[in-house]
Amino acid sequence: LIGCGVKYVFGNSASEDAQFYEALVDRPQLKYILTPHEGPGAAMAAGYIKASGEAAIVMQAAVVGMANAIGQMFNAFKEQTPLVVYSYRTDQTRRAGRDGFEEVANQEQMVQPITKYTWLARRPDMIPETVRRGFKAAWTPPYGPAYISWHSDYNDERVRTEIIAQELIDPRMRVRPNPDEIERAAKLLVEARMPLMVVGDEIYKAKAVGKAVKLAELLGMPVTQVRQLYANFPETHALWVGNVAGNSLNSLNYPKSTDVILNVGNKFQHSGPAPIVPRGPKFIDMRIDYASMGNVMVTEVPLVCDVGYGLDDLIAAIEQLLTPALRQKATERALDVRKFGEWAKAARAQVVNNPDWNESPIIADRLTWEVAKFADPDAIIVHEAGSVALHSFDFDPNGGRELFFYYGAHLGSGVGTAAGVKLARPNQQVICLVGDGSFIFGPTALWNMARLELPVIVVVYNNHAYGGPHSRVIANVPGGRMVQTGQFVHDYLGSPDMNMAAIAKGFGVDGEVVESPGQLREALARARKATVEGKPYLIDAQVARKGVAWADKPWIPPIQVAALRQKKV
Repeated sequence: LIGCGVKYVFGNSASEDAQFYEALVDRPQLKYILTPHEGPGAAMAAGYIKASGEAAIVMQAAVVGMANAIGQMFNAFKEQTPLVVYSYRTDQTRRAGRDGFEEVANQEQMVQPITKYTWLARRPDMIPETVRRGFKAAWTPPYGPAYISWHSDYNDERVRTEIIAQELIDPRMRVRPNPDEIERAAKLLVEARMPLMVVGDEIYKAKAVGKAVKLAELLGMPVTQVRQLYANFPETHALWVGNVAGNSLNSLNYPKSTDVILNVGNKFQHSGPAPIVPRGPKFIDMRIDYASMGNVMVTEVPLVCDVGYGLDDLIAAIEQLLTPALRQKATERALDVRKFGEWAKAARAQVVNNPDWNESPIIADRLTWEVAKFADPDAIIVHEAGSVALHSFDFDPNGGRELFFYYGAHLGSGVGTAAGVKLARPNQQVICLVGDGSFIFGPTALWNMARLELPVIVVVYNNHAYGGPHSRVIANVPGGRMVQTGQFVHDYLGSPDMNMAAIAKGFGVDGEVVESPGQLREALARARKATVEGKPYLIDAQVARKGVAWADKPWIPPIQVAALRQKKV
């Protein structure tokens, strides 16, 4: 692990790893973080990796520990996070196959569909090679999780084997695009009437935000983003036209008619039958994720490359083609984009005119607005608040506020991710926005915040409901019996209400419940004071349930055991 560049091990107690724990005593450079539950522990490791760009490993107890972390491994797979996970096989070599304690046949196959690399070391002397190959696979672009394992009795063996330092095999290769394809792309873009650039997470990972801005400015080209983990372009820039709200670029308010679309590093994960990039415009696809290219969308110019190098080469090629007339055309186009941007900014500002703005319980938009006004200029926002609209933050990954969103959607990642992000970025404010439904899947990382003195502010949007599933179910069965009767079995989390601040205190984190905007502002001030002192803080914000078919007192299924009791026991 040390040879692979690992500084932190995120683990949950496992007796068969005793020899590893013994080895840690004399190797203080390798730090072990005990996590009370494997799921939030894996989320914490993933958050650290995303924020630091450095390797880490998750260690768990056999198949039982791995099973608890599979959801976060799925998230890492969907989000292309290079998370390496290890758990031993409890079945030892001389008794495997006898249905022993914690034994299941072929446990590594359970995670094969959601990993880039899965392997069981066949001999003790193959452990270093297996570990190295796990990290190599995870960190070879496009990134993704790897799972490694071996029989637990291998840990007791003493062997002599080869260890290769990570710097000798660093797999984070940087590939330049095909020069001929770059020339084709440059020609299409400079001749376009209305080009559109779609940005994605590969820009953030390559630290190429400034290059994306330069390209957009060179062509006066509007910029948007289909759902990703990060904000990959400054949202206050005049050429930013907002995120794609639907699952198609056709849902954009502007521009309505494009003839060339350039993707830079967006994975384009489709959630509907229609392609995200509509038929008609010429499509240039620049990314290292070659396996996803050309599967759904017709691609005019494929540019398989590290997007940092790709942007360098594309900018250079375009600059050679730009005549004074073309530069004037780009300037005029930029002015048109700026007009839309000013209109969109004014429209977003109308959020404060909501007639329920001062309501108590607070509405979600007011909560978001207050947190955005409170956040530091370079705050990191970890967002697992479901369908909450994330406005007013003006994210800028080039030195301003940053966003860590989610795509995998296995719930319970938010608090753990925020803890890992703060571990990696101790000198930036970290605010975790999480829905109550998501929060209860993974609150144990609060204990890690308290123990490790990770001063994160956690804000729970607590509407005592699964708001997203409520709305989506109604959309699937509009006007049905559920809507007619108000009988929804799947979404109400009240009666009794959960007190998230009380849960936090059980893990050693101070917190409070707020209902009104005034209480929220006072709580945020106390949260800032706590974090300045090095302590995490949780705000359980009571949020009004909004949307179709919510009753003031939602129906709950009439299941009470009291009527069945015949003895007072």
